[in-house]
Amino acid sequence: MRTTFGLVINIILIFVVSSCQRKPAVETTSLSRSDLAEAAHQTYANRVRAVNMGETPFPPEIPEQYWAEGIRELKPIKVYKHRVNIVVVQKVRDNVEEGKYIYIPVSSYLPMNGVDGFTYQPNPLKGNKYYLGDGVFDYRRTINK
Repeated sequence: MRTTFGLVINIILIFVVSSCQRKPAVETTSLSRSDLAEAAHQTYANRVRAVNMGETPFPPEIPEQYWAEGIRELKPIKVYKHRVNIVVVQKVRDNVEEGKYIYIPVSSYLPMNGVDGFTYQPNPLKGNKYYLGDGVFDYRRTINK
């Protein structure tokens, strides 16, 4: 009887602990990472096209009307350019932004930890080699207000 009671308590504890999983800090999307990179490029192109047609630029923030569907799926707080790459802000708390940093092919800037307050996961610099991968990084950035 004691063994059965102990087993039941352990099963209940396992169930309770496994059901208390934390919600991810930032939203994910059903798109593949390469599709997300394409959505970032489309967002950038939409904004550039509007500026080329005479609209006043709003550097560096990109208004919502130019966001591609894949960017919208991430439920951003805001989207902006960082050295031509696209930053999708999904969370801001205590002067720290979090979200997706997306390299786009028209950019000559490769993201590096520590530059302009950004840190990336995975870290693209490993030893003396740079790994761009699919160009989509989770990021954190300390912002000064």
